[in-house]
Amino acid sequence: MYYDEYGDKNNPTILLLHGAGALDTFSGQYGFFDQYHLIVPHLPGAGKAVHKAYEPKKVIKELIELIESEFLHKGKIGVIGHSLGGQIAVMLVSKRPELFQFAVFLSAWVNSSPKTVQTYCALAGLSVKMLHWKWLVRLQAKYWNYTTGQADFMVEYMERMTPQVYRSFFAKTLDLSKLPGYLEVTVPMLAVCGAREVKDMKISLKKLAQNPNCRTVMLQRAGHDFPMRNARQLNPMLLQFILAITKICQ
Repeated sequence: MYYDEYGDKNNPTILLLHGAGALDTFSGQYGFFDQYHLIVPHLPGAGKAVHKAYEPKKVIKELIELIESEFLHKGKIGVIGHSLGGQIAVMLVSKRPELFQFAVFLSAWVNSSPKTVQTYCALAGLSVKMLHWKWLVRLQAKYWNYTTGQADFMVEYMERMTPQVYRSFFAKTLDLSKLPGYLEVTVPMLAVCGAREVKDMKISLKKLAQNPNCRTVMLQRAGHDFPMRNARQLNPMLLQFILAITKICQ
């Protein structure tokens, strides 16, 4: 699995799992967490893995192998995931909680509705056609506060996005009620949702709160893309949560 790295390798490691098709979801966090070693895997449908369809079990297996082979020599790691990456983070911590010091789920959609999934899948062809429009992708990158280099790379890999890959983001959506182990996870967790997000996302936040070790927050004046658009509001909250966990574990 290909991945990008930010920060000093000797610092504590945080695994950053980006949203569907958006490799640099955490561009607003790369510099903020300068006391950490940040790992950004290229998940299926983005970056150098844009040609790969999303298969949850395969991704979980690859990520666990990556963590165990590369990063555990420093101890447990943290994981932060947004949207599709948030779903993956939920699955990771449920399957192998002993690997993680903490977990953060940002807009993790775990309340899959068959009707909603069907709608998104049906729109895959049109959505991908629009993602091939360079000017539109650049406009989106600017809206998300990407650097020029990040925008250029997104334009380049989005040209290779296919309807099949895009459809897989939604066809394999996580249903938390069918995920064994989540309610028994004792890892400190934080789940965040934007106040301006859709109803399904807010229901997902409530479902994640069923685990007493998962604190939930509704981020005011924020939409689904708040890691990029509301970094100044989000970052201090994340750092406060992480530092509190680190202090308890010392």
